Amino acid sequence: MTTRLTSLAAAGLLTAAIVVGAACGGDERAEAQTTPAPTRTLTLEQAVGQRLVTGYRGAKPTVSVLKAVREGRVGGVILFADNVPTVAKAKAAITLLQQAAASLDQPPLLVMIDQEGGDVKRIPSFPPTMTPARMGISGGPASTAEGQGLATGTMLRSIGVNVDLAPVADVPDAKDSFLGKRAFSRNPKTAAVAACGFVDGLQRASVAGTLKHFPGLGRARGNTDLQRVRVAATGEQLTADLAPYDRCAARASLVMMSSATYPALGLANPAVLDPKAYALLGQRGFAGLTISDAFDTPAINGRKDAAVRATKAGLDLLLYGQNERGARLAYERLLVETKAGRLDPAAAQATAAGVVALKDRLAAG
Repeated sequence: MTTRLTSLAAAGLLTAAIVVGAACGGDERAEAQTTPAPTRTLTLEQAVGQRLVTGYRGAKPTVSVLKAVREGRVGGVILFADNVPTVAKAKAAITLLQQAAASLDQPPLLVMIDQEGGDVKRIPSFPPTMTPARMGISGGPASTAEGQGLATGTMLRSIGVNVDLAPVADVPDAKDSFLGKRAFSRNPKTAAVAACGFVDGLQRASVAGTLKHFPGLGRARGNTDLQRVRVAATGEQLTADLAPYDRCAARASLVMMSSATYPALGLANPAVLDPKAYALLGQRGFAGLTISDAFDTPAINGRKDAAVRATKAGLDLLLYGQNERGARLAYERLLVETKAGRLDPAAAQATAAGVVALKDRLAAG
């Protein structure tokens, strides 16, 4: 727990005003806040719930997801295209979800969306107005991407979305990469300045940015959303592609872990399940929150005790897409393992502290 709290404090994610099961120390920036975050004590059940992110189907939140929110069994909700048929309906749904959390004094939700630009843009009328590939070939990739990120974050914030699961920080090695125009560039340096610019723009608008997919899918020959993927590249190649994380992992709020395997990096298991992947990320100065790619995709689905293995490895947030049942079962499993002591209860409280601190920081703007 000490190591976890130290890393969170280094990232500015803990404040002295947040208490989750035990007192947590703060950083110097907390002292400069004019309005301290409210003291909040979470039960173990609530602390475990902070790790789960789920979605739902349709324009209105389902009765079951609202119940999970009220009871503190989820800490975040992700929105897909069918959840946002119009901007007005999306805003109404988010308001309803946050009201459900507040009704039984749960922490506010992280409300997430994939708004990368181009092919992956859940709200078509919102920025980015350029694909990441176009940002990468602009006259100034860093400033262009930052402007696009700021515009995107401002619009997302206006309807209550506080996390963008973007940008893609992968560096493709071929024109026919499955990533298509989702990636900024095949040049690691260009990809780095653009990805970091987009994150900076989002976070200027008080929307958390998410670098993805660590340690990279640019050399993958398949999509982990559709199949299990083994990245057959050399360690030297893969390390060069980590340029975006070397440049700005220390200031990103979140990093999404890849579901592929990387034998050359010593990752025989999917990165999201392997402690070595989190150590490799930590070497880049990252001390924020890690989040999985969807746990109900073929790359992970069917792997025994994936939620428990990922949690032990170092994952903070488990994302279940629109699979409410998967999120519920994962919550139940993690709670059982934590109460039995097979998962560290202190670590659960420390992770919850980091999640709640990020929520309070985003709410404070």
